[in-house]
Amino acid sequence: MSISFGSAVGQVAASGLDVKVVAGNPDEGRAVDGIGSAARLGSLCIMCSDGRGYLYASSGEGDRQVVQLRLPASWRAAGAGAGPSVGAGRPGVAPAAAAAEQVVVTTLPCRLPGNVSGLACFPDDRESDGGILCISTHAALHRLPLCEGGAVGDAAAPVLWVGREGEMGTTDGPVSEARFCAIWELRLEADGTAWVAEDLHRTTAVRRVAPDGTVTTLARVSGRYRTPIILPNGYLVLCCADHDETDCILALDLGLKPPPLGPTAVAPPAAGPPRRTLHADMGALLDAQGDGTADLTLVRRLAAETFADGSAAELSLPDTDPATFALLLRFVYTGAADIPPALAPSVAELADDRLLLPELCSDAQAVILSALSADTVVGSLLWAERLGGAFSGLLSSL
Repeated sequence: MSISFGSAVGQVAASGLDVKVVAGNPDEGRAVDGIGSAARLGSLCIMCSDGRGYLYASSGEGDRQVVQLRLPASWRAAGAGAGPSVGAGRPGVAPAAAAAEQVVVTTLPCRLPGNVSGLACFPDDRESDGGILCISTHAALHRLPLCEGGAVGDAAAPVLWVGREGEMGTTDGPVSEARFCAIWELRLEADGTAWVAEDLHRTTAVRRVAPDGTVTTLARVSGRYRTPIILPNGYLVLCCADHDETDCILALDLGLKPPPLGPTAVAPPAAGPPRRTLHADMGALLDAQGDGTADLTLVRRLAAETFADGSAAELSLPDTDPATFALLLRFVYTGAADIPPALAPSVAELADDRLLLPELCSDAQAVILSALSADTVVGSLLWAERLGGAFSGLLSSL
Protein backbone atom coordinates (compact mmCIF):
# COMPACT_ATOMS: atom_id res chain seq x y z
CA MET A 1 0.00 0.00 0.00
CA SER A 2 1.24 3.50 -0.87
CA ILE A 3 0.49 6.67 1.13
CA SER A 4 1.40 10.32 0.63
CA PHE A 5 2.74 12.60 3.34
CA GLY A 6 3.98 16.10 2.71
CA SER A 7 6.01 16.00 -0.49
CA ALA A 8 6.75 12.29 -0.56
CA VAL A 9 5.10 8.94 -1.22
CA GLY A 10 5.76 6.04 1.11
CA GLN A 11 5.16 2.32 1.04
CA VAL A 12 3.58 0.67 4.04
CA ALA A 13 5.25 -2.61 4.99
CA ALA A 14 3.20 -5.80 5.17
CA SER A 15 3.35 -5.61 8.97
CA GLY A 16 1.72 -2.18 8.85
CA LEU A 17 4.31 -0.80 11.27
CA ASP A 18 6.93 0.64 8.93
CA VAL A 19 6.73 3.22 6.15
CA LYS A 20 9.52 3.62 3.61
CA VAL A 21 9.85 6.66 1.34
CA VAL A 22 9.81 5.45 -2.27
CA ALA A 23 9.44 8.76 -4.14
CA GLY A 24 10.15 12.40 -3.33
CA ASN A 25 11.44 13.96 -0.15
CA PRO A 26 9.12 15.03 2.72
CA ASP A 27 11.34 18.07 3.42
CA GLU A 28 11.45 19.44 -0.15
CA GLY A 29 8.29 20.56 -1.89
CA ARG A 30 9.46 21.50 -5.37
CA ALA A 31 8.41 19.36 -8.36
CA VAL A 32 11.16 17.52 -10.28
CA ASP A 33 10.69 14.36 -12.36
CA GLY A 34 12.99 11.48 -11.59
CA ILE A 35 13.43 8.04 -10.05
CA GLY A 36 12.77 7.18 -6.43
CA SER A 37 14.24 9.55 -3.86
CA ALA A 38 15.88 11.60 -6.61
CA ALA A 39 12.44 12.85 -7.71
CA ARG A 40 10.75 15.78 -6.01
CA LEU A 41 7.03 16.24 -5.50
CA GLY A 42 4.88 19.21 -4.61
CA SER A 43 2.43 19.18 -1.73
CA LEU A 44 0.48 15.95 -2.25
CA CYS A 45 -3.09 16.38 -1.06
CA ILE A 46 -4.83 14.21 -3.67
CA MET A 47 -3.79 10.83 -5.04
CA CYS A 48 -5.51 7.93 -6.80
CA SER A 49 -4.62 4.57 -8.31
CA ASP A 50 -5.60 3.08 -11.65
CA GLY A 51 -5.37 -0.49 -10.35
CA ARG A 52 -2.73 -1.31 -12.99
CA GLY A 53 0.43 -0.19 -11.24
CA TYR A 54 0.19 3.60 -11.67
CA LEU A 55 -0.58 6.32 -9.14
CA TYR A 56 -1.67 9.85 -10.04
CA ALA A 57 -1.31 12.87 -7.78
CA SER A 58 -1.75 16.64 -7.97
CA SER A 59 1.53 18.52 -7.98
CA GLY A 60 3.39 21.27 -9.83
CA GLU A 61 2.83 25.00 -9.90
CA GLY A 62 -0.36 25.97 -8.11
CA ASP A 63 -1.46 22.32 -8.07
CA ARG A 64 -2.58 22.64 -11.69
CA GLN A 65 -0.53 19.70 -12.91
CA VAL A 66 -0.75 15.94 -12.38
CA VAL A 67 2.18 13.61 -11.83
CA GLN A 68 2.24 9.93 -12.63
CA LEU A 69 4.06 7.48 -10.37
CA ARG A 70 4.87 4.20 -12.09
CA LEU A 71 5.32 1.40 -9.58
CA PRO A 72 7.95 -1.32 -10.19
CA ALA A 73 6.67 -4.30 -12.12
CA SER A 74 7.76 -6.69 -9.35
CA TRP A 75 5.48 -4.92 -6.88
CA ARG A 76 2.51 -5.30 -9.22
CA ALA A 77 3.28 -8.98 -9.88
CA ALA A 78 3.84 -9.86 -6.23
CA GLY A 79 0.80 -8.00 -4.94
CA ALA A 80 0.22 -5.59 -2.12
CA GLY A 81 2.89 -5.32 0.52
CA ALA A 82 5.53 -7.03 -1.59
CA GLY A 83 8.05 -4.21 -1.43
CA PRO A 84 11.11 -3.75 -3.57
CA SER A 85 13.31 -6.75 -4.22
CA VAL A 86 16.30 -4.82 -5.58
CA GLY A 87 17.62 -1.60 -4.06
CA ALA A 88 19.61 1.19 -5.63
CA GLY A 89 23.18 1.20 -4.47
CA ARG A 90 23.33 -2.42 -3.38
CA PRO A 91 26.63 -4.10 -4.14
CA GLY A 92 26.54 -6.21 -7.30
CA VAL A 93 23.26 -4.73 -8.54
CA ALA A 94 23.36 -3.20 -12.02
CA PRO A 95 22.10 0.43 -12.18
CA ALA A 96 19.47 -0.46 -14.79
CA ALA A 97 18.12 -3.28 -12.61
CA ALA A 98 18.09 -1.05 -9.55
CA ALA A 99 16.23 1.71 -11.43
CA ALA A 100 13.64 -0.81 -12.64
CA GLU A 101 12.81 -1.58 -9.00
CA GLN A 102 12.09 2.05 -8.06
CA VAL A 103 9.14 4.37 -8.49
CA VAL A 104 9.38 6.56 -11.62
CA VAL A 105 7.85 10.05 -11.31
CA THR A 106 6.70 11.82 -14.50
CA THR A 107 4.74 15.06 -14.83
CA LEU A 108 1.91 14.69 -17.35
CA PRO A 109 2.25 17.07 -20.33
CA CYS A 110 -0.82 19.12 -19.56
CA ARG A 111 -1.81 21.97 -17.26
CA LEU A 112 -5.32 22.32 -15.88
CA PRO A 113 -7.23 25.64 -16.14
CA GLY A 114 -7.81 25.53 -12.37
CA ASN A 115 -6.36 23.95 -9.26
CA VAL A 116 -6.85 20.19 -9.10
CA SER A 117 -9.40 19.27 -6.44
CA GLY A 118 -9.96 15.59 -7.20
CA LEU A 119 -8.60 12.61 -9.13
CA ALA A 120 -10.17 9.24 -9.97
CA CYS A 121 -9.41 6.50 -12.48
CA PHE A 122 -11.83 4.39 -14.46
CA PRO A 123 -9.64 1.47 -15.63
CA ASP A 124 -12.11 -0.34 -17.92
CA ASP A 125 -13.47 2.54 -20.00
CA ARG A 126 -14.07 1.36 -23.59
CA GLU A 127 -12.98 4.70 -25.02
CA SER A 128 -9.31 4.16 -24.14
CA ASP A 129 -6.94 1.19 -23.85
CA GLY A 130 -5.60 2.44 -20.51
CA GLY A 131 -8.84 3.82 -19.10
CA ILE A 132 -9.79 7.37 -18.15
CA LEU A 133 -8.27 9.72 -15.58
CA CYS A 134 -11.03 11.99 -14.29
CA ILE A 135 -9.73 15.31 -12.94
CA SER A 136 -11.84 17.86 -11.07
CA THR A 137 -11.16 21.52 -10.45
CA HIS A 138 -13.43 23.56 -8.19
CA ALA A 139 -15.72 24.43 -11.11
CA ALA A 140 -15.56 21.55 -13.59
CA LEU A 141 -14.76 17.90 -14.30
CA HIS A 142 -12.30 16.92 -17.03
CA ARG A 143 -11.39 13.53 -18.52
CA LEU A 144 -7.97 12.50 -19.77
CA PRO A 145 -7.77 9.29 -21.89
CA LEU A 146 -4.85 7.04 -20.97
CA CYS A 147 -3.08 4.69 -23.36
CA GLU A 148 -1.94 1.19 -22.47
CA GLY A 149 0.86 1.47 -19.92
CA GLY A 150 -0.37 4.83 -18.60
CA ALA A 151 1.01 6.91 -21.50
CA VAL A 152 -0.85 10.06 -22.55
CA GLY A 153 1.31 11.43 -25.41
CA ASP A 154 2.81 14.88 -25.80
CA ALA A 155 -0.31 16.44 -27.32
CA ALA A 156 -2.80 14.92 -24.89
CA ALA A 157 -4.92 17.35 -22.90
CA PRO A 158 -7.87 16.83 -20.56
CA VAL A 159 -11.28 17.16 -22.22
CA LEU A 160 -13.94 19.18 -20.43
CA TRP A 161 -16.68 16.80 -19.30
CA VAL A 162 -19.16 18.90 -17.30
CA GLY A 163 -19.17 22.34 -15.67
CA ARG A 164 -17.35 25.42 -16.91
CA GLU A 165 -14.21 27.10 -15.68
CA GLY A 166 -14.86 30.67 -14.50
CA GLU A 167 -18.63 30.13 -14.11
CA MET A 168 -19.51 29.18 -10.55
CA GLY A 169 -22.92 27.84 -9.59
CA THR A 170 -24.94 25.01 -8.11
CA THR A 171 -27.31 24.37 -11.03
CA ASP A 172 -28.33 20.77 -11.70
CA GLY A 173 -29.28 19.53 -15.15
CA PRO A 174 -27.79 18.35 -18.44
CA VAL A 175 -24.13 18.75 -19.27
CA SER A 176 -24.66 22.10 -21.01
CA GLU A 177 -26.37 23.67 -17.98
CA ALA A 178 -24.85 22.09 -14.88
CA ARG A 179 -22.43 24.20 -12.84
CA PHE A 180 -20.17 23.67 -9.81
CA CYS A 181 -18.63 26.10 -7.35
CA ALA A 182 -16.40 24.23 -4.88
CA ILE A 183 -15.74 20.56 -5.66
CA TRP A 184 -13.89 18.74 -2.90
CA GLU A 185 -12.68 15.50 -4.48
CA LEU A 186 -14.62 12.87 -6.42
CA ARG A 187 -15.09 9.11 -6.83
CA LEU A 188 -16.26 6.99 -9.74
CA GLU A 189 -18.70 4.10 -9.84
CA ALA A 190 -18.15 0.99 -11.95
CA ASP A 191 -20.25 2.45 -14.80
CA GLY A 192 -18.33 5.74 -14.86
CA THR A 193 -20.81 7.74 -12.76
CA ALA A 194 -18.98 10.39 -10.71
CA TRP A 195 -19.83 11.40 -7.14
CA VAL A 196 -18.54 14.75 -5.90
CA ALA A 197 -18.66 16.57 -2.59
CA GLU A 198 -19.08 20.37 -2.79
CA ASP A 199 -18.33 22.82 0.02
CA LEU A 200 -21.27 25.27 0.28
CA HIS A 201 -20.36 27.37 3.30
CA ARG A 202 -20.79 25.09 6.32
CA THR A 203 -22.90 22.63 4.33
CA THR A 204 -21.88 19.93 1.86
CA ALA A 205 -23.72 19.01 -1.31
CA VAL A 206 -23.45 15.41 -2.51
CA ARG A 207 -23.88 15.47 -6.29
CA ARG A 208 -24.13 12.72 -8.87
CA VAL A 209 -22.71 13.13 -12.39
CA ALA A 210 -24.11 10.53 -14.79
CA PRO A 211 -21.93 9.20 -17.64
CA ASP A 212 -23.79 11.52 -20.05
CA GLY A 213 -22.91 14.54 -17.87
CA THR A 214 -26.31 15.05 -16.22
CA VAL A 215 -25.83 16.44 -12.70
CA THR A 216 -28.21 15.76 -9.80
CA THR A 217 -27.86 16.91 -6.20
CA LEU A 218 -28.72 13.92 -3.98
CA ALA A 219 -28.28 15.48 -0.55
CA ARG A 220 -27.24 18.59 1.38
CA VAL A 221 -25.83 17.90 4.83
CA SER A 222 -24.71 20.19 7.62
CA GLY A 223 -20.94 20.35 8.04
CA ARG A 224 -17.96 20.27 5.72
CA TYR A 225 -17.31 16.79 4.32
CA ARG A 226 -14.84 15.63 1.69
CA THR A 227 -12.95 12.54 0.43
CA PRO A 228 -15.91 10.48 -0.86
CA ILE A 229 -15.28 6.74 -0.80
CA ILE A 230 -17.45 3.99 -2.30
CA LEU A 231 -17.49 0.92 -0.04
CA PRO A 232 -18.03 -2.64 -1.34
CA ASN A 233 -21.46 -2.70 0.34
CA GLY A 234 -22.65 0.23 -1.82
CA TYR A 235 -22.37 2.97 0.79
CA LEU A 236 -20.89 6.37 -0.06
CA VAL A 237 -18.73 7.53 2.85
CA LEU A 238 -17.44 11.08 3.37
CA CYS A 239 -14.96 12.33 5.97
CA CYS A 240 -15.50 15.51 7.97
CA ALA A 241 -12.99 18.31 7.27
CA ASP A 242 -13.67 20.11 10.57
CA HIS A 243 -11.54 18.67 13.35
CA ASP A 244 -13.82 20.06 16.07
CA GLU A 245 -16.85 18.14 14.81
CA THR A 246 -17.91 15.00 16.67
CA ASP A 247 -19.53 13.41 13.59
CA CYS A 248 -16.39 12.56 11.61
CA ILE A 249 -17.89 10.06 9.16
CA LEU A 250 -20.99 10.42 7.02
CA ALA A 251 -22.32 7.22 5.42
CA LEU A 252 -25.05 7.28 2.77
CA ASP A 253 -26.73 4.04 1.69
CA LEU A 254 -27.03 4.62 -2.07
CA GLY A 255 -26.51 1.10 -3.42
CA LEU A 256 -23.45 2.08 -5.44
CA LYS A 257 -21.07 -0.24 -7.25
CA PRO A 258 -17.36 0.55 -6.84
CA PRO A 259 -15.10 0.41 -9.89
CA PRO A 260 -12.86 -2.65 -10.32
CA LEU A 261 -9.51 -2.48 -8.55
CA GLY A 262 -7.73 -3.66 -11.69
CA PRO A 263 -8.30 -5.14 -15.13
CA THR A 264 -11.18 -7.58 -15.31
CA ALA A 265 -9.91 -11.13 -15.07
CA VAL A 266 -10.48 -13.31 -18.11
CA ALA A 267 -11.80 -16.77 -17.32
CA PRO A 268 -9.51 -19.56 -18.52
CA PRO A 269 -10.81 -21.63 -21.43
CA ALA A 270 -12.48 -24.91 -20.61
CA ALA A 271 -10.19 -27.93 -20.71
CA GLY A 272 -10.38 -30.16 -23.76
CA PRO A 273 -11.94 -29.57 -27.18
CA PRO A 274 -15.63 -28.59 -27.33
CA ARG A 275 -18.18 -31.15 -28.47
CA ARG A 276 -19.05 -30.89 -32.13
CA THR A 277 -22.69 -29.86 -31.59
CA LEU A 278 -24.82 -26.72 -31.87
CA HIS A 279 -25.80 -24.57 -28.90
CA ALA A 280 -27.82 -26.33 -26.24
CA ASP A 281 -30.60 -23.74 -26.25
CA MET A 282 -31.48 -24.63 -29.84
CA GLY A 283 -33.19 -27.68 -28.37
CA ALA A 284 -36.17 -25.39 -27.75
CA LEU A 285 -36.92 -25.66 -31.46
CA LEU A 286 -37.72 -29.32 -30.92
CA ASP A 287 -39.94 -28.86 -27.87
CA ALA A 288 -43.64 -29.57 -28.34
CA GLN A 289 -45.99 -26.61 -28.60
CA GLY A 290 -49.32 -26.21 -26.90
CA ASP A 291 -51.11 -28.27 -29.55
CA GLY A 292 -48.64 -31.15 -29.18
CA THR A 293 -46.82 -30.45 -32.44
CA ALA A 294 -43.22 -29.48 -33.03
CA ASP A 295 -42.50 -26.56 -35.35
CA LEU A 296 -39.33 -27.65 -37.17
CA THR A 297 -38.54 -28.28 -40.79
CA LEU A 298 -35.15 -29.71 -41.74
CA VAL A 299 -33.77 -28.45 -45.06
CA ARG A 300 -30.22 -28.24 -46.32
CA ARG A 301 -27.23 -26.93 -44.34
CA LEU A 302 -26.52 -29.69 -41.85
CA ALA A 303 -22.92 -28.35 -41.94
CA ALA A 304 -20.54 -29.55 -44.64
CA GLU A 305 -17.85 -30.36 -42.08
CA THR A 306 -20.29 -32.41 -40.03
CA PHE A 307 -22.00 -34.66 -42.54
CA ALA A 308 -20.59 -36.94 -45.20
CA ASP A 309 -23.18 -35.65 -47.67
CA GLY A 310 -22.79 -32.03 -46.58
CA SER A 311 -21.95 -30.78 -50.07
CA ALA A 312 -25.32 -31.95 -51.37
CA ALA A 313 -28.24 -29.53 -51.56
CA GLU A 314 -30.44 -32.05 -49.71
CA LEU A 315 -29.68 -34.97 -47.44
CA SER A 316 -31.89 -37.97 -48.23
CA LEU A 317 -32.30 -40.72 -45.62
CA PRO A 318 -35.22 -42.78 -47.01
CA ASP A 319 -34.64 -45.93 -44.91
CA THR A 320 -34.08 -44.18 -41.58
CA ASP A 321 -36.50 -44.98 -38.79
CA PRO A 322 -38.40 -41.79 -37.76
CA ALA A 323 -37.69 -42.38 -34.06
CA THR A 324 -33.99 -42.79 -34.79
CA PHE A 325 -33.95 -39.59 -36.83
CA ALA A 326 -35.74 -37.74 -34.03
CA LEU A 327 -32.93 -38.75 -31.64
CA LEU A 328 -30.39 -37.57 -34.20
CA LEU A 329 -32.04 -34.13 -34.37
CA ARG A 330 -32.16 -33.91 -30.59
CA PHE A 331 -28.43 -34.56 -30.42
CA VAL A 332 -27.55 -32.10 -33.20
CA TYR A 333 -29.53 -29.30 -31.58
CA THR A 334 -28.84 -29.94 -27.89
CA GLY A 335 -25.62 -31.97 -27.71
CA ALA A 336 -27.33 -34.85 -25.90
CA ALA A 337 -30.00 -37.47 -26.52
CA ASP A 338 -31.66 -40.05 -24.27
CA ILE A 339 -31.16 -43.15 -26.44
CA PRO A 340 -33.36 -46.19 -25.67
CA PRO A 341 -31.46 -49.52 -25.82
CA ALA A 342 -33.77 -50.74 -28.60
CA LEU A 343 -32.76 -47.83 -30.86
CA ALA A 344 -29.06 -47.68 -29.90
CA PRO A 345 -27.79 -49.91 -32.80
CA SER A 346 -29.64 -47.94 -35.48
CA VAL A 347 -28.54 -44.62 -33.96
CA ALA A 348 -24.91 -45.76 -33.86
CA GLU A 349 -24.98 -46.91 -37.49
CA LEU A 350 -26.61 -43.73 -38.75
CA ALA A 351 -24.22 -41.50 -36.79
CA ASP A 352 -21.13 -43.31 -38.06
CA ASP A 353 -22.01 -44.27 -41.63
CA ARG A 354 -23.83 -41.24 -43.05
CA LEU A 355 -23.54 -38.29 -40.66
CA LEU A 356 -20.03 -38.58 -39.21
CA LEU A 357 -21.06 -37.78 -35.64
CA PRO A 358 -18.52 -39.75 -33.57
CA GLU A 359 -19.82 -38.38 -30.25
CA LEU A 360 -23.36 -39.63 -30.93
CA CYS A 361 -22.01 -42.95 -32.20
CA SER A 362 -19.97 -43.35 -29.01
CA ASP A 363 -22.96 -42.49 -26.82
CA ALA A 364 -25.08 -45.09 -28.61
CA GLN A 365 -22.39 -47.77 -28.18
CA ALA A 366 -22.25 -46.96 -24.47
CA VAL A 367 -26.01 -47.61 -24.25
CA ILE A 368 -25.52 -50.96 -25.99
CA LEU A 369 -22.87 -51.99 -23.46
CA SER A 370 -24.94 -50.88 -20.47
CA ALA A 371 -27.97 -52.88 -21.69
CA LEU A 372 -25.99 -55.99 -22.61
CA SER A 373 -27.47 -59.33 -21.47
CA ALA A 374 -26.93 -63.02 -22.14
CA ASP A 375 -29.67 -62.88 -24.75
CA THR A 376 -28.14 -59.98 -26.70
CA VAL A 377 -24.38 -60.48 -26.38
CA VAL A 378 -23.99 -62.82 -29.39
CA GLY A 379 -26.07 -60.63 -31.70
CA SER A 380 -24.17 -57.54 -30.55
CA LEU A 381 -20.82 -59.27 -31.20
CA LEU A 382 -21.78 -60.22 -34.75
CA TRP A 383 -23.20 -56.76 -35.40
CA ALA A 384 -20.08 -54.92 -34.19
CA GLU A 385 -17.78 -57.30 -36.11
CA ARG A 386 -19.72 -56.69 -39.34
CA LEU A 387 -19.47 -52.91 -39.04
CA GLY A 388 -15.81 -52.75 -37.91
CA GLY A 389 -14.02 -49.38 -37.98
CA ALA A 390 -15.52 -47.18 -35.29
CA PHE A 391 -17.07 -50.25 -33.67
CA SER A 392 -13.78 -52.07 -33.03
CA GLY A 393 -13.63 -50.64 -29.50
CA LEU A 394 -17.12 -51.89 -28.77
CA LEU A 395 -16.18 -55.30 -30.18
CA SER A 396 -13.25 -55.54 -27.76
CA SER A 397 -15.45 -54.56 -24.84
CA LEU A 398 -18.02 -57.16 -25.77
